[in-house]
Amino acid sequence: MHIKISVRTDSKREFVLEEKDGYVVAVSVPAERGMANDRALELLRRHLGDSKRVIKIESGHHSPHKVVLVEDAVV
Repeated sequence: MHIKISVRTDSKREFVLEEKDGYVVAVSVPAERGMANDRALELLRRHLGDSKRVIKIESGHHSPHKVVLVEDAVV
């Protein structure tokens, strides 16, 4: 399943907000060396409630607007 996320960096408060067309993910880390991407995926995984899911960025690695692939866990 593909979902759209918008990442806001350097936020004072971290959160995941579900919107009509995707998610807004606010992270407290800067957009440097992939730290914001890693933290955004971690928060999204926690929000979706299954730590065994594979979640990875499909497009938008250097953009605040990303398309994320969410795969079911392989047991």
